[in-house]
Amino acid sequence: MIIRIILIYTIFFLYSSSALSVNIRVLDFQKIIDNNKSLILFYEQIKKDQESHKVEFKIEESNLQNELERIEELNLILDSNELEKELNDYNNKLNNFNSKIQQFNLHYEKQINNFKNQIINLTLEVLKKYSDVNKIDLILDSNSYILSSNSINITELIEDQINNKKIEINLEKY
Repeated sequence: MIIRIILIYTIFFLYSSSALSVNIRVLDFQKIIDNNKSLILFYEQIKKDQESHKVEFKIEESNLQNELERIEELNLILDSNELEKELNDYNNKLNNFNSKIQQFNLHYEKQINNFKNQIINLTLEVLKKYSDVNKIDLILDSNSYILSSNSINITELIEDQINNKKIEINLEKY
């Protein structure tokens, strides 16, 4: 009788502990995005596209600097009204230049964010398939936990799958 009770408790304990177990994996989501081969190619295309514009911006910046130096030299010659007019002119040009730079930066920032969103969506699709196939209950980002076994880290596996998928690069030139 005691043996039966012990056997029942043992069977119940083994069944309940396996029924309550959760299959968990972790991955470094940011690493998957940052090391994506398509994103690296996209950065290279952006860099090439920016080169000619940067030269133009350097020239314009140099011209503004020369104009400021000219105004400083005129400071002793011009009366205050004319000097103020020159300074207002310069400030308008400087504001326009800064606005161009801001638009330039926003243009590329928007494209990079859109491309990263494509990678995120693709990664989420791959993770969903992986979790369905492998009966994974929970996938955590590696920044969301304190300590785990490296055996549950699936970053490299998912990273390889994402890097093997072709992501179309559509760079809008500035």
